[in-house]
Amino acid sequence: MKRPLTEMVFMLLLMLLFVGCSFVTIERCASFYQSMLREQQADDQVQLPYLVLFNRLQNVPADQVAVREWAGTECLVIQEEIEGRTYETLFYYQNGALMELLTGTEHELDLTAGEILVSSQPLSFELESDRLQVRWQNDQGPSATLSLILKGGAE
Repeated sequence: MKRPLTEMVFMLLLMLLFVGCSFVTIERCASFYQSMLREQQADDQVQLPYLVLFNRLQNVPADQVAVREWAGTECLVIQEEIEGRTYETLFYYQNGALMELLTGTEHELDLTAGEILVSSQPLSFELESDRLQVRWQNDQGPSATLSLILKGGAE
């Protein structure tokens, strides 16, 4: 028994409708995922450096932290005493990344020798007494600020 032509055309149209709806749904989900991924990558430019600095500064007394400038680069400096010798850990922005450099105070400072911690937007430091502010900048201006109150003097 042959099916009428209109029934076959109707089934083909339903199938085309299903395929078209599936394609539109997949395309919308893919574009939504891509926009989420772009936002996540932009957030990582601030969140990861934020976490690195927060974790490193969590138990550092305020009198061991300073902000200095070397060769036009602003650096956050943590001074520590290790086995009777004084060391400085510098955090700074260079070439799209948050950098860290551990050096003895008696050594010549070379910021190109620092280690890349994480990619980052440009950042600046401001230290007033025991209050540290780190600001990330993008093309439109400040994008985020980390404010920390450092521990009181040495324990």
